Amino acid sequence: MSIPNPYGQSSDPHAGPNPYAQQPPQASQAPGTNPYQQAPGAVSPHPYAAQPSQPGGYPPPPGGPGAPPPGTRRSAPSWLWALGGVVVASAVWGGLLLTGTVGSGSGSGDADFAGNAFQKNLCSTVELKAIQKRYALKTSDDGETRFASRQPGLDRSHCGRPVEDRKPGGGSTSTYIHTTAEWHKKTDPKGEFESRQRGYEDQSEDTYAYETEEVGGIGDEAYLIAERRGDDKDTLGGMTLAVREGHFTFEMRWSWFAGSSENRADPPSEEAVEKMLRADVKSALAAMKQG
Repeated sequence: MSIPNPYGQSSDPHAGPNPYAQQPPQASQAPGTNPYQQAPGAVSPHPYAAQPSQPGGYPPPPGGPGAPPPGTRRSAPSWLWALGGVVVASAVWGGLLLTGTVGSGSGSGDADFAGNAFQKNLCSTVELKAIQKRYALKTSDDGETRFASRQPGLDRSHCGRPVEDRKPGGGSTSTYIHTTAEWHKKTDPKGEFESRQRGYEDQSEDTYAYETEEVGGIGDEAYLIAERRGDDKDTLGGMTLAVREGHFTFEMRWSWFAGSSENRADPPSEEAVEKMLRADVKSALAAMKQG
């Protein structure tokens, strides 16, 4: 039976050093000293202290910076190092509580959802009051769809609703409102959120095109994506308002499909659709912050 190496280093001569392995005591260690004594100037980390995240979501480098070589100075008592660790931990936790990083999500560690609580039924939370001034909501029997999912890394909730234009000829067209909310528990969507919205422009074809525009006044960042159809790209076929608040993302999409009737109602102007989306997205975010 092989005896485990107490210092964690591999016996393979081609294997790299283990950055987390305990270092063996030096042969020239002075008598009476603790071979595992912490180097002067280093503060013992508190075992329950939260570590600050790295910019851009990248993990810290393995092993961390090396400790300075032992000097001739007499080291401080161990109780002083422990006290320092408690002070550091208290400062870290105090800062997290003040900034809202801890406790602002739904029990998911460092994820900050900006107070937006998980919604199992997004259709009941998002009322669409601004959109209902132009459209009548259809019942669930007419095609309303919704789902909710809770997974270790991501929670999602979706609602799709068919609506009918109140103007004459509105019954000859098909209009849908889709809302999707996502709670990112393991990754920060900040780094890719803009790229995801601008990526729609890369899907443009001969008969339809997407245009992405950054908008202000909603969340940490928000983008408006317009879909224009036809050979001249002069017919609005869809518009999406996507918003990010911390680790929480939300989008609402209006989509319109023309019917075959010559008496069909024309779609609203782009300005009118944007106004409806802005109003209802703001109302939806406010409702989710109330639970």
